[in-house]
Amino acid sequence: MSSISENSAYNNAVAVTEPYYFTTSTFKFVTMSLVTLGLYQIYWFYKNWAIIKKRSGEKIMPVWRSVFAPLWAYSFFKDVRGNIDDKPENNALPAGVLAFIYFILQALWRLPDPYWLITFAAILPLIPVNNAAIEINSRLTPGYDGNKKFSKANWVGIILGGLLFLLTIVGTFMPADA
Repeated sequence: MSSISENSAYNNAVAVTEPYYFTTSTFKFVTMSLVTLGLYQIYWFYKNWAIIKKRSGEKIMPVWRSVFAPLWAYSFFKDVRGNIDDKPENNALPAGVLAFIYFILQALWRLPDPYWLITFAAILPLIPVNNAAIEINSRLTPGYDGNKKFSKANWVGIILGGLLFLLTIVGTFMPADA
């Protein structure tokens, strides 16, 4: 995968016109991930893999890399880490550790009630990666807005997904004989 340090646009401080990664504010990322029961994370991975495919010209399949995100997370995290500027303090994104934690948290969905709820914590290792990608986008894309606002589709997802999330939580803790 091409990295910014290999990219002449980065080396020459020339801004790119499109964001280098698909990012969103942490609040929006966490909110959408929770209310969609993790589906937003798949969307986030898909959008990022599609951008990487377009940018690099590699023959990758963003849909499958998103569906199997726990297996491909390290590759994506490594790409983001490779594109952080050359300052040593900014190059500390622990891609392997974050990918391992993400994989484990995703695998815990098989736990019995209510312990499977720990899988909702799978958003936590994605936050530092998203924040690093925000930093890259902010530096390279003039006028980058950070994708902070909730769109109409986001609000529909929040309302419908929020109701489903609430029913999931209530159903998990409701007695079996009720």
